Amino acid sequence: MNRLQSVFPLFLLVFLTACGGGGGSSAPENPVQPPADTTAPVITLNGDNPQEVEFNGEYVEAGASTDTGETVVIDSSAVNTSTVGSYEVTYNASDAAGNQAVERTRTVNVADNGSGDVTAPVITLNGDNPQTVELNSIYSEAGATTETGEQVEIDSSAVDTSVVGSYEVIYTATDAAGNTATPVVRTVNVVDSSAIATKLSVLTSIVDQIIIPNYKALADETADFSASDGPMAAYCDALETDIETIALADARDAWKSVMHALQKTELHIIGPAAKNNSSLRNRVYFYQEKDNSVDTLSTCATDAAVVNANSQSDFQVSATPNNQRSLSAIEYLLFNTNLDHTCSSNVPAVADWNALSDVERKSQRCVLSALIAEDVAVNAEQIHSDWGPYRDSFVNPDEIGTTFELMTDGLFYFEKHTKSAKLNGPLGNDVVCPDDQLTCPDYIESPYSEMSLEHIKVNTEQFMEIFSSGLDELADEIAPGSWSNTFKGLINDVIDKINTIQASNPNDSLSDQVASITSTDDRAACDSAYGSPDTESELPMCSLGGLVKRVTDDLKIDFVIYLGVRLPDSAGGDND
Repeated sequence: MNRLQSVFPLFLLVFLTACGGGGGSSAPENPVQPPADTTAPVITLNGDNPQEVEFNGEYVEAGASTDTGETVVIDSSAVNTSTVGSYEVTYNASDAAGNQAVERTRTVNVADNGSGDVTAPVITLNGDNPQTVELNSIYSEAGATTETGEQVEIDSSAVDTSVVGSYEVIYTATDAAGNTATPVVRTVNVVDSSAIATKLSVLTSIVDQIIIPNYKALADETADFSASDGPMAAYCDALETDIETIALADARDAWKSVMHALQKTELHIIGPAAKNNSSLRNRVYFYQEKDNSVDTLSTCATDAAVVNANSQSDFQVSATPNNQRSLSAIEYLLFNTNLDHTCSSNVPAVADWNALSDVERKSQRCVLSALIAEDVAVNAEQIHSDWGPYRDSFVNPDEIGTTFELMTDGLFYFEKHTKSAKLNGPLGNDVVCPDDQLTCPDYIESPYSEMSLEHIKVNTEQFMEIFSSGLDELADEIAPGSWSNTFKGLINDVIDKINTIQASNPNDSLSDQVASITSTDDRAACDSAYGSPDTESELPMCSLGGLVKRVTDDLKIDFVIYLGVRLPDSAGGDND
């Protein structure tokens, strides 16, 4: 019994331990876990998708959120508002359990809707155009720039300096806004200067080295003159200020510079400038010999145009006749100090003009001058740009007989205009001036600026430059001795005489000399100086007229014979 009592507690302890002890419930060997979190957050974008942003504007991030409040990581680094295009912004998020949200993207469209940059860059070539390269030499690219600094792409792959010919180098550029510049072309002429001159080589040289550059210079001069910040506008802005006199002088000097460029082009009124009876040329400058008379500016019509330009909302210079526009009209409006109109009393358009104040009349003249200057620039540029596509057909070897003669016909401007209309006509020494008149002062070119003698000088210098660009060599292949040197000597005599007149009598104009011929004795003295131009005379411009006639006499005979061209119909009837 005692032994049983001693064993029983031990048995009870083992039993209770096996059952979890002391009457309590025991913990399971594998407790039940809560369900795992496998649900990814969902991203919702704020704002628009796609989102529109103005070119060069600011991109404002609209943001995003998740349905369970996690932070959304945004990557908008690809967006570039300085370049038009489409860009992606990415959105990502993950929760505490590591569940990754499906990535969302927003498309950002950078667009130019009109308030941004819509101006294409303008390419300006460095160096000459056309550019002349000697046969078998290295073509050196002069390069080009844009006014806003874009890189200019240059394609000169067509140039082959091993073969004589004309080649094109093409220049292009695009700005950050996607605006593409108008391509610019440089003509590269590969020449062999050691080769014998031919009509084709001479014509090509004159076109590329003189004609096209002259029209380019005129287009540039007229553009500068007519610009919103140019000398014409500056004078108009300066009216009734302390700098009005200075601004007027600057505008007049600028007009003279334009006219210098214009007078160089007068010796080659061919091609685009001659089309439709010289329509474009006459819009740029109106002064012409026609049917043994001289057409000049109508000052009355120009006075009426001033009134119309200031009173008619639909006034357009392009719709007005040539005799009340062009650089001729600007000269009258800038240089004529008499503000009264020049019309008769029966012209209603100007009936009230003279009653206006000087200030108002200057202002209204400025309005028309500025409009005409813009019109002149447009037409000068048109002539230059038209020569681009016209040039290749003009120097086409298959048409050389016709085009070479057209070029030499252009030189007869010196006979019909420089000699007859500009100089000897006003002096009364040419058939364009009627026999019953001592002189014809109305024919004087640029009478208000008194630049007529300078214009004659520029014409003569340009005649020399063209003749010396290979025509002299062609003529000497046929002419006895060195005829070209003799002919150039006659041309130089004219230039020297003008220089002498300008140096000794700087204030003496053709207008003054014409005005001094008032009697039959004066007429006889002028005729004597004209017939013996080497003899000193008190009427030096009459002597100058005789020297010019010596040039044109050779032009109509020897020049035509030795160069194998025909005398133009316009020159055939001139018997002076």
